[in-house]
Amino acid sequence: MPSEMSSENLATNETTQPSTSNRPSSGDSSRDNRRSPFENLKQVLNVLRAYTVTFGRPGTPLELRAVIGAIVANLTTVDIQNNQLEAFMDEAIAAFDSLGTDASLVDVTSQLLAEQVAVWLREQETTVTNVVSAYLQQFAPEDATWDAGNILSLIQTVIATLNDGSLSKSGGRSLINKVLVDFNLDSALSRWVAPDWIALAQRVASYVDKGDLQQEIQSVAWAYIQKFQAILSPQLLEQILETGPLNLSPAEVLSGDLNEFSQMLYYKFQLLEADPVVTKSHEAIAADVHKAIAEFKSNQPPVIDVTKGIQTGELEITSPFTGGNQR
Repeated sequence: MPSEMSSENLATNETTQPSTSNRPSSGDSSRDNRRSPFENLKQVLNVLRAYTVTFGRPGTPLELRAVIGAIVANLTTVDIQNNQLEAFMDEAIAAFDSLGTDASLVDVTSQLLAEQVAVWLREQETTVTNVVSAYLQQFAPEDATWDAGNILSLIQTVIATLNDGSLSKSGGRSLINKVLVDFNLDSALSRWVAPDWIALAQRVASYVDKGDLQQEIQSVAWAYIQKFQAILSPQLLEQILETGPLNLSPAEVLSGDLNEFSQMLYYKFQLLEADPVVTKSHEAIAADVHKAIAEFKSNQPPVIDVTKGIQTGELEITSPFTGGNQR
């Protein structure tokens, strides 16, 4: 989630690439690739052990997964791609259950990181609660009815809007449960909210206003995925926004950025449990999107084989990828 809602020390999971002169040989690289998943798992398990010793084991499997996701987000030395995170959680839980918890194995560094994770998780909940309150106080329609379904949808939109990629899918679902269980409409309307929360709530409002459009985009995306055996991605959602009768202009969203809107929708759709209703019109739009993507690819220049030099007159140009020299 953005800096407004989390500590300044939030991990960015950056890795340092070796320079060309220090890059290991192919054999060393292969060993590093084999070692990396084990090192990731080892570091996460150390902090998870410290967390459970200090705060107890999370009460539900979803909360346990959320804690693992939070550990990954706060460990700068762990690098796991988002699309691999849920599978990594399965592996971490299996390993953790087999190893058990031994307080004597908890080191100081892991203890400090576990406490940082606990703070990070509380900050997530506090921020979402405050932004929900700010939205209800400043931007909600006066005639809106706030039943459980509408509150759930609002919380999903808030979490998806604020997520900067550090919150896992399981973490998002766990966060929804926590905020929803503690939600009280009277408290939300009477709670003082800072200007920062109001600014974030304004972004949320620009997306909430397009609730019907979001449902249509989700249905089109589902139709596309089912018909063409594709996977959900922000790029697919952006193509849906730009294609056919939807034809959303960037100016129609507060950020002025369809990519940002697509990222928000991508994360929100992962939080939704029920499959959307797909109509014939949605299937037709999906087909148009597929045609547009195919035409775009066909109009792209051929992929250059970087393992071969490029002949330009009498000069052949190579690169570090080719293994050759200029001549």
